[in-house]
Parts: sequence; structure tokens; C-alpha cells
Amino acid sequence: MSRSLKISLVASILILTVALVVGWTDRQRLASSRERNARVISQAAALGISPGSPAKKDAVLITKRERAPRDAAGKREVAELFALLKKADATEDQGETNAEFEKIMARLVSLDPEATELLIKDLLADKELRPENRGGVLGMMLMKVSSDNPQAVLRLLPDLFGISGKEDDDQQMRSTLLTTSLTNWGKKDPPAVGKWIRENGARFPGAINDSTKCAVLSGAATGDPALALSLIDEMEIGDKDRAVILITRAARTAEGRTATLAALRAHFSRSADDDLKGEVMRAAFRELATGAFNEGFGPASKWLETARLDPSEMGAAGSALEFHHTSKETGQWLDWLGQNLPADKVGEPIGRIVEKWTEIDYQDAGRWLTAAPEGLVRTVSIQAYAGAVSKYEPEAAVQWAMTLPAGRDRDSTLRQIYQNWPKENTTARDAFAKEHGIE
Repeated sequence: MSRSLKISLVASILILTVALVVGWTDRQRLASSRERNARVISQAAALGISPGSPAKKDAVLITKRERAPRDAAGKREVAELFALLKKADATEDQGETNAEFEKIMARLVSLDPEATELLIKDLLADKELRPENRGGVLGMMLMKVSSDNPQAVLRLLPDLFGISGKEDDDQQMRSTLLTTSLTNWGKKDPPAVGKWIRENGARFPGAINDSTKCAVLSGAATGDPALALSLIDEMEIGDKDRAVILITRAARTAEGRTATLAALRAHFSRSADDDLKGEVMRAAFRELATGAFNEGFGPASKWLETARLDPSEMGAAGSALEFHHTSKETGQWLDWLGQNLPADKVGEPIGRIVEKWTEIDYQDAGRWLTAAPEGLVRTVSIQAYAGAVSKYEPEAAVQWAMTLPAGRDRDSTLRQIYQNWPKENTTARDAFAKEHGIE
């Protein structure tokens, strides 16, 4: 395919085009079409093109064809492309057909919005193209428009019938286009989308639901989380808690998390239900913290410091930390938890992380424990380490437990070792219980 190809909706092309051809009875044509789709997608991926998003700075720059002038010139361009589609569609040689379609695709995806909409209308009215080819091209063009000019797709939706020959497939396509168009539009003008939904929702029963509305608000939150939160009630979303979490999850950067946190605090400061507010906010803090944890210890700890979380908020954030976040920085994270979480919140995340660390690499965890300073973090870590090791090396677990000061922590660790002691070694287990007064 030409290297000038520009496809901004590769994933959507795959979903829609394959969905439209599922019902083909001609297996040979199905295989050929799938091969063609896969080649388009593979080549687009090689060009560094991602679905539905602006080109990244490091992505390969795509040379576009000159936009067709409006009116007469645009109509000529569309007429020429439509004629080429029909010619390729009528070709019996499958290899030649594939090559022709690849050339045509490179031109189709570079059409300006007006020409694209004109071509879509021609495709909708056409009765001659093979259903698989017509449906594939139409699906691709519609998904392109849903990104470039989503309002145009919303205008076309009532006419999107009889595309694939199966009403279920057409309904799925309309629902996907509806959600995608509303989401893309919502990134630019969420209040306008809310207004459109109120005025047009009844025309799409079952399609405009909480999931659709939440997708719109999630897209809007990438630019203005405060505005997205303010639209929850206006859009009449039933599951408001889920909407808050999806809006929170849209924060992808440190700046985005900071803006979202400020928006959440302002939004819930007006809530009269303290219990509900606390529960939802804790879940939101976990989401924000998880996004930070995925960036590694340095960036995450810096953001959490600047976020100025109170002890309750910090406890909620710390409870989201998992071993797959800490990886090679587990020791640093354990120290951080001990320094930043309230004393009554330290045990759960540290115990859970050390237990997983021990299961994956008990030697590495043991080396860290050996050098760990006395204190709450070390005590909780030894309890978790001994508990994990006791399942297969109880004697080693006992040695670790005995490094704890005499008292409740040591006693509870020894009881856990007794409970985990391999059942086949009853003699040693009974002797251990007798030595430490465990009944």
C-alpha cells in the first residue's frame, strides 16, 4: 500500500469491517477480505498511526494528498473514486482486486470532510457493489468521519440501514458509531453533546445509556475534568459513582491528575452526603494513585507529595499499591509507605506486597529484610515474609519470627507459622507448638 496512507481509526476499521463480513457465505471472499483488512491495519501500524488520536510527536509524518477543492472539483473526485471502487469490485482476479482497493483506500482516507460525506451518501444509495466491499469501505469512512466531523455522522445515523444485509450487524454498527461520535464531539464541546442527547436520545432507544454518557464524560475529562463532573446530573446518569471513577480514570498525566483532584475536591465540597462523598472520594484517590504508581517510584512519589493528601486520603491511595507497581523498587516503596501512611493503615499494603515479593523472589525479599531498620515497616514485613515462607520452610520462618521483639507481634507470627506448617511433618510441628506454648 502507498506510504502516503493515513488511517486514524485503524482499530475501528477492524472492528466494524470484520463485523460486517461475519455473515458472508462465500468463505473464499471472507478470507480474502480479512487478509486485505489485516494488511491495511498492519501497514498503518507500521506507520506509527494510532486509533482515533492525534499524531504523536515521534510518529512518522504522513504525506497527505492535496485536499480536493469544494463543490465541482470535490464532486469530480468523489465520482472518480466511486468509479474506481466499482471497477475494482467487478474484477474477478482477487490479487488484482486487493491491489486496486489498497490504492483506492489511500485516496479515500485523505478526502476532506465534505467529500467524505458525499461519498458516504453515494455508498448508502448504491445497490451494485458487493456487500462485503461496500460495507467495509462504508464502515471505514464512517469511522473516519466520526473522528474528523462527528456531528456529520450523527446526522447520517438515521439512514444507516441495509448496509450489511443483517439488521443485528447494522444495529451494532450504528451503536458503535453513535458512541464514538458522541465521545469525540464531547472532547471538544461536552455541553453541546449533553444538549444533543437530551433532544435526540429518544430516537436511539437502548443505544444512549449510562455507558454511552460516561464515555462522553470520560472524553471530556481529558480537557476539563471539572466540567465533566458538573455534567453528571445534567446528563441524567443513573450510576453517578461509576461516572466519577471513569472521569477520574481519564487523567493520564501528573498535570491531569492534579487538575482532576482539584475538580473532585471542589465537586464533592458541595455534597451533603458525607458517607457517600467519602466512599467515592476514596475510590477516586485509588484511581489517581494507581495512575501515578504506573510511572515508577520517582514520578509517583513526587506527585503524591505535591497532591497534599490528608492522612485518610493517603491511606486510600496507599491501599492501591501492588507488587506489580513496585517491581525493582519494592524496598523504596515499603519505606515510603512507612513514612507516609497512618500507622493503622501501614500493615495491609506492606503485608500484601511483601507476601507477593516473597512468593516471587524470597531471596531478594530476604536480603532487603536483613538490612531493614527496626520499626513498624520491618515488623510488618517480617510477619508477612515468615507467613509466606512457613508454607514450605517453616524452620526458616521461625528464625525470622524470633528476630521480632517478644510480645504480641512475635506470638501472632508464631501462631501463623504453626497454622501453615506442612501437615506431613507432624513431629516437628508438634515439637514447635510445645516449645512455644501453642495449643
